[in-house]
Amino acid sequence: MFELTDAVVEEVIFGMENQNCESWIDFETGTLFERSCEDADAEDVELAELDAATTPRVRVPEWSSQAGFKLMEDFSRTVYDAVVRGELLAALARGRGVFRAFKNVLDARPEIEKRWYEYKHKAMRRVIVEWYDDLRERQGLERLGPEPDDLDDLIAEDFELREGGRDLWLDLQPIFRASIAEALERFPEAVVEYEYTRLEAEIAAGPDEGLRVLVAEAVPGEAAGVIVMRTIFVADRSFGKIVYLYVKPERRRLGLGRRLVEAARESFAASSVHHVIVDMPFLGEEFGQSLGAVGYKAFGARWIKAAED
Repeated sequence: MFELTDAVVEEVIFGMENQNCESWIDFETGTLFERSCEDADAEDVELAELDAATTPRVRVPEWSSQAGFKLMEDFSRTVYDAVVRGELLAALARGRGVFRAFKNVLDARPEIEKRWYEYKHKAMRRVIVEWYDDLRERQGLERLGPEPDDLDDLIAEDFELREGGRDLWLDLQPIFRASIAEALERFPEAVVEYEYTRLEAEIAAGPDEGLRVLVAEAVPGEAAGVIVMRTIFVADRSFGKIVYLYVKPERRRLGLGRRLVEAARESFAASSVHHVIVDMPFLGEEFGQSLGAVGYKAFGARWIKAAED
């Protein structure tokens, strides 16, 4: 099976973006093959759809114009400059020619254009890494897991971090309710109600001492992600605890959640708190893998299963 080198990633990205061709990757070498969609016959299509275990070629990940548009829209909402953000969103709101209009806005702003291409490349690379792991799994190989996220510098530029206490938390109730609704889609109602009631009591009714709220904003006054941290005092010792973390769905897969955790850790370290635990039952396994990539270690475990299964 081919190795996912930077050169192969570039080949796959090229194939994903070429909407006029059917594109495959040689399963052994990583070489790109293309055929015009107009010329592709039934045999070619059948070959492209065969399992990677039985063919030397595999189709590149699907990447539609809709996916490209969504990526441009997500990027636009991360631009902190209100004027540029407005121009980008206005370009995307056009009925026709949105891709050209978007590019025209960027052409006049080289720094933001550079950030856009970095943003786009990293987003597409994440899709490719997931696709590659799926191929490995189909071959009976171990998944490599998510790469260490190298978006931290980009995130630092695109989001302003605002810190406060309980007063700031009271302004974030819509975020809190959204996280509950999302948890209810995945977990039993009784579990969600129990955990969030306990969580709300700890944040809203616990002692003010040691409680801090950190909000990431891509647009002033609009929270993209929230983290709540508390210093726990035990006799003459203490440790840091992250009790709540939520990133809006449209802001995910950017490394923002991990960036918030790291910002909390840095804040604890500045206060001479030497250990930090992340205690959120509804965080996904993939987020734990992301933290593991930067040195966090598992601290206990939780599992769930229907009693009648």
